[in-house]
Amino acid sequence: MSMSSEKQSDIVTMHERLSKFLTEDPEDCLWGHTTKALGDPLRPRTKDGHFRINPLLLILGSVALLGIGIFLFFSYGHP
Repeated sequence: MSMSSEKQSDIVTMHERLSKFLTEDPEDCLWGHTTKALGDPLRPRTKDGHFRINPLLLILGSVALLGIGIFLFFSYGHP
């Protein structure tokens, strides 16, 4: 089945408008929202412009990895 040329042109137009909208504001994309949520709220960027992660998330992630490591060691690695 083929689509009518009118429907196809509507889809192409919609795709172009959506692409234009998303390229105008980088904060409206998924990556922009993710970096904003994971970034440090007090100092989101370094002096060089590099991303800085939220210290609370860094500490919680480290504690979670340590806990998983201890669990795996005593479950499988300890004789």
